[in-house]
Amino acid sequence: MLARLGLRTVGDIAHTPLDTLQRELGAAHGAHLAALAWGRDERQVTPHAPDKSIGAEETFPEDIGDPDRIRRELLRLSGRTAHGLRAGGYVARTISVKLRLASFKTMTRSRTLQSPTDVAREIYTTACSLFESAGLDPGARLRLVGVRASGLVPAEGANAQLTFDDRPVGWREAERAVDQIARRFGASAVRPAALVADPDLQDRPGREAF
Repeated sequence: MLARLGLRTVGDIAHTPLDTLQRELGAAHGAHLAALAWGRDERQVTPHAPDKSIGAEETFPEDIGDPDRIRRELLRLSGRTAHGLRAGGYVARTISVKLRLASFKTMTRSRTLQSPTDVAREIYTTACSLFESAGLDPGARLRLVGVRASGLVPAEGANAQLTFDDRPVGWREAERAVDQIARRFGASAVRPAALVADPDLQDRPGREAF
């Protein structure tokens, strides 16, 4: 629309009569665009938007068809996701997996939990269930997998409620202890035995968010 009017720069918009912009774009949009072109914006600035989700994903160097190896990758990604939740002070109500086939077809599956969590074991169990129920053809090969937690709520109040409900907190406490070890000695200091047994799936930096 703007290119059709010959408007290619902010300066072009600023020097276009207001009634022309409003006639072409509508009264509200035209007035707003003109104000922005002159540096006027009365909208409140939000310096930090709260996180909407936390997750991790991995693109394999070669397509993977071994379900056991995919589950080990889900374990690693679930651990990273849980660590991100705890670091941000959140628990999550919904867990999702992202599966990209060798054909580049991508599917996502999600499940809302009965109680929000920041525990890798619970995230991993859900992620595996979602993977196994995704309806993949036998022998299907994956190029990418991801785990994501959404429906975030502050952990402090949620964890207090979990305690009142008499849910076991042993895994949460254990994983927080691992967080402390990782902060002191590095992320590779402690990891699940399944990942130690497969060096290809040990913690790798970056490659996060989808």
